[in-house]
Amino acid sequence: MSTKKPSSRKLQQQVKKEGRKPKEELTAFSKQAIISLTKEALGRIADQIDKGIFPTVEYFGASKKNVVYQKERGYTAIDSNASTIDGSHVASAKMLSMITYGLARFKEHMDNDMSMSLRDFYYLFKVKEILDLFDIKDQHETDSIINLSERIVRLQSRSIPREEFGVVSSPKGTFYGDVSITDSSNKRVRCSEVGEWGYFISSRPFDIVINEINIKAAVFIEKEAFARTLIELKIPETLKIGVGALFGQPGRNMRGWIRRLADEGIPILTLVDLSPWSIRIFSTIRNNSIELSNIRGLATPEARLIGLHTADFFAPNGLLKGISHALEDLDEQDLKCAIQNREVPAISRDEILQKENEAIIEKKKKGELESFKAFGMSLKALKKKYLDYMTIKIQEAGVKI
Repeated sequence: MSTKKPSSRKLQQQVKKEGRKPKEELTAFSKQAIISLTKEALGRIADQIDKGIFPTVEYFGASKKNVVYQKERGYTAIDSNASTIDGSHVASAKMLSMITYGLARFKEHMDNDMSMSLRDFYYLFKVKEILDLFDIKDQHETDSIINLSERIVRLQSRSIPREEFGVVSSPKGTFYGDVSITDSSNKRVRCSEVGEWGYFISSRPFDIVINEINIKAAVFIEKEAFARTLIELKIPETLKIGVGALFGQPGRNMRGWIRRLADEGIPILTLVDLSPWSIRIFSTIRNNSIELSNIRGLATPEARLIGLHTADFFAPNGLLKGISHALEDLDEQDLKCAIQNREVPAISRDEILQKENEAIIEKKKKGELESFKAFGMSLKALKKKYLDYMTIKIQEAGVKI
């Protein structure tokens, strides 16, 4: 598959021109719009103070009343039950002051085309006068200020992601494959030609311009070591697929990148360990999360789980039946996680994930992607085993390779 696509901003303009309803994921925020919204938020607080009244700020939190689960969209935020930060209370006044200080720092950085990390923001509260005033103990406190700011500064009922404020995290996750992109530094690169891991996905994946795609599917893998093994064995080239390494639970950058590829028509497949934790990882890719339901463009409901499945090890014709002895016992925390999964809407209401979770509880076993090595094969034979497994699983997902 070879496609050339305009950037998200150009696509948004094209959609508007043609009179079509734009996808939520295509909406772009201009920097000037974000600066204006930030100034407005600060201005509302200042106006209340000038009028001699205690300032208040409303926002919609990630409560059950404000989040719904829909199979076709994942977790979606709704404006149902507003929370209030009331400046007439001591604790709320402190939080409101910290938010005001934070928004002012965001604006300063945006005005100067500068970004900051989550840790940078934490140390802005370590300035002696600020520390004496707010007594910040750890980064969790400043992270909560950022999360609240996302919910307070909104455009057309949409939360503004922290990345739009210039607050970015270190890249977590890579993508390897025959995909040509132009990144935010305006450099054009091919994801299969930028290092052994591929391209480290930017904290702002929606700013990436996708120029050309020559893959039939994208397989996102929980373990970076397993992804690297497939890359070293040239399996992406053989099957004409892209391989993404999630490095565990996917960050916002990887979820956004996965959504970008899905919007380009690329089948999204996921390969994870056989464990209750890995079920959560896949569910996050497909449905986003309750906590970040207010940030759009992070869910890919069309994503498919291609393994590891309990049937791989326990079915009569299971592809990994020969290494079922390599499975390990669930420990106390694994079992607790599996039981909690029963109460997670995106898992309990999904027939496949619910079935897998119950099978794990019944068998009291878990397995890792690395268990392929338990076949004890030569590298040549093991490569064929990987290829056979991947080919069958990808074809079962409805992708021709």
